[in-house]
Amino acid sequence: MAPTFYCHPPVPMDEYPKKLGDRKLPGRVGIVGILLGLLMVVLFVAVIVLAVKANSPACKDGLRAEQKCRNITHLLEQELTQAQDVLRVTEAQAAICNQTVETLKISLEEEKAGGHKQQELVQKLQGEKNTGPGTSKGVCRSRERSKSLNQSLQEKSSELEKKSAELEQLRSGHPPTPGHPLPPSNPKT
Repeated sequence: MAPTFYCHPPVPMDEYPKKLGDRKLPGRVGIVGILLGLLMVVLFVAVIVLAVKANSPACKDGLRAEQKCRNITHLLEQELTQAQDVLRVTEAQAAICNQTVETLKISLEEEKAGGHKQQELVQKLQGEKNTGPGTSKGVCRSRERSKSLNQSLQEKSSELEKKSAELEQLRSGHPPTPGHPLPPSNPKT
């Protein structure tokens, strides 16, 4: 057989696989390109679907409901804080009222003791008046003294009644009326 002549010069063996690989490379690039294109299309479709769902009426209603809940929660927290402040103030006022009640009790006991002493003194004076000296001067002085003691006793009795009424008002939870203000916290008269 006669030698065959080709248009191409013969290719050494070390260059042959390189040229073969170059021919296969465009096929691989094409496959990778197609896969990347499909991935881009899938991602684009996913973004569109998410955008449609995010702008849907149900999603917007949910966001509005969530915002409304946050606003209500904030208002309730404010009301709770205000209620706690009012509770602290009320507890302080209750402590002051309890202290005032105790002071009024002590004052009432002192007034009762003073009233009993004055009654005993009046009775003693009335006894002296009945058994005392028969002079008109002594009788006049005794009568004047008796009148002043009776007047003092009546004043103390009315004062005692007012304080008793105040004490009862405080016990029942009603504030004192304007005509009957609370006495000072330490009345030592």
